[in-house]
Amino acid sequence: MKSMMICFCFCCLGFWGHTLSAQEQVRALRPLEQCTLVTDLADWIEEIQVIPIKQRFDAESLEWMRKKLLIGPDGDLFLVYGREVMCFDAAGKYQFSMKYNQGKECPYHQDACISVDQKKLLFAHGDSEVVFFDLSDGREIERLPMNKPLQLFEEIAPAPDGGFYYYSISAPCTNNFERGHLLVTRFDKNGKKLESSIPQVGFTVNIFLVSQAVGNTYLIRTQGGDNACYRVNTKGELEKAYTFDFGKRGMPDTYGMLKGDLMLQDYMRADYYKMPIYLCEGGKFFYFTSCGPHAEAYNFLYARGKDSGIYWKADPDLEIHFLSADEDYFYAFLEPVPEEMIRETQDPLLRQIFKQFALSLGEKTSTRLVKIKFKCPDKGLRLL
Repeated sequence: MKSMMICFCFCCLGFWGHTLSAQEQVRALRPLEQCTLVTDLADWIEEIQVIPIKQRFDAESLEWMRKKLLIGPDGDLFLVYGREVMCFDAAGKYQFSMKYNQGKECPYHQDACISVDQKKLLFAHGDSEVVFFDLSDGREIERLPMNKPLQLFEEIAPAPDGGFYYYSISAPCTNNFERGHLLVTRFDKNGKKLESSIPQVGFTVNIFLVSQAVGNTYLIRTQGGDNACYRVNTKGELEKAYTFDFGKRGMPDTYGMLKGDLMLQDYMRADYYKMPIYLCEGGKFFYFTSCGPHAEAYNFLYARGKDSGIYWKADPDLEIHFLSADEDYFYAFLEPVPEEMIRETQDPLLRQIFKQFALSLGEKTSTRLVKIKFKCPDKGLRLL
């Protein structure tokens, strides 16, 4: 799991608990019981599109590892990359950029989200300032200094009435975190702190913590304890969405408790399934990745509304992960790759992509946006 190892070297801890509404429906997933291991996805994929992105990115940089993809109300694509948010139309044509061009360097702790009313983009420069941009043309509207910043800001999500949530964790890359630390803090549109919730109780990797899902909802990932996933719904309200239970093959809650300082690489290579990550929810399917025994990555795909699905082993040298989804498609980025990797990959998703498109080194565009539309095969799993 080469690329996951690189990404996770910059990680920390996290977990939460939250008071849930009576209307909330929580799906308790048991992936290893409910999902079937597959080696061929031909019957599961309805359509693949590959769109050239005519910008060049440093695929080895921290900014690229922490990139985020947001989808606007009209289908525009917003790539969060360091201090810049680039807007592309649905065909991959560059439109404009929103840039944060002032303040101190903060390369590891910048993030963005789209407001609940889908009219503004909120760009968080660490824990010190939130910049509001007009989503339609990239015009800067307002800068909001955070008078009482949080330590260890990680990511941002939209909240009701123009406000936002900050996600903050303590003690990076160790199990010696601050007991009782609250992970999520809600602020109003003026930067006033309203409430904090979700106590940190377990080991969590702090990458891809908040991801946009269909309809400008957001999934917020945690680890440790109940391995829960929360959703910011279309109204900006927090609700518990999923829990993950790998049974006896899952990471025990107490793993590493007796160690004074649990190393990240030991945690990843432990002989258990752990770290549900790259959570992505479309209109018909729910996807996530888990770090399995020996730090090998496995991708899981559920039909929404059904407690069954499939999973497949990822390529350790050329992983692909979905970053966002809309009603029909899941979105990922791929870099050009050597011909031998294309020929030798055993990842069934990559094999389906490479059957249709040449993504080898030497072509002019350095990055492709990949759109995947899944379907249920004629036999087996069906949608409700």
